[in-house]
Amino acid sequence: MSPLKSSLIVALVSVAATAGGLYYLQHQRGREAASLRRQNNAMRVQLNQRWQTRKPAAAPAAAVAGEAAVPRANPLPAPGGGPVENYRNEGQASPRAALQTLAWACDRGDAETVGRMIYFDEPARRKLEVYLAAVLKDNPTQWKSVDDLAASMLTYHGMSRPFPNADILDVAGIETIGEDRAMLRLRGTSRDRTQFQRTAEGWKFVVTEELVDAYIAQTGSR
Repeated sequence: MSPLKSSLIVALVSVAATAGGLYYLQHQRGREAASLRRQNNAMRVQLNQRWQTRKPAAAPAAAVAGEAAVPRANPLPAPGGGPVENYRNEGQASPRAALQTLAWACDRGDAETVGRMIYFDEPARRKLEVYLAAVLKDNPTQWKSVDDLAASMLTYHGMSRPFPNADILDVAGIETIGEDRAMLRLRGTSRDRTQFQRTAEGWKFVVTEELVDAYIAQTGSR
């Protein structure tokens, strides 16, 4: 065999071995990442469960949210498509159900459903209306109202920074912070202290003045 053929064979064997090694390494890393995600989810579930057992025995969470009286039902109409593994459409009968449904809608990119689940505190709406009017003056956008803006931004945020999985959302703590107002506690996650308001249509995600201030500050810094 000529030296040239020998060199080519050696090169091909080296390429094949390298590709096989990279594939094996990537496969192993994928399995390790999946295992770490499962462990992380399990630890978050345990963290929230332990936190709830340490809470003072004040008003029961089920009585606060009305979860014992109302079963998980009355789902919002689905926009179509296949099943989603990580989240569930549980309607808006309780704060926790609304949280599950909001995560489900964001994961699907369903801004229409997200929009139907938004409740504005009046100071937040007024401040966002002023901001949107200033933006539209020099830079017209697709947003026709603050409701469209909030639905788009909340959906985008939910897709780019997904909610914890459904099993974690299931153990969210519930605190009453006002009349028909509840705050969900998901310690160790970016969704901790999310607020929901009871309305005639069910529980809805609250856009607070604090959230609007944070959004304006973030967009202004860009």
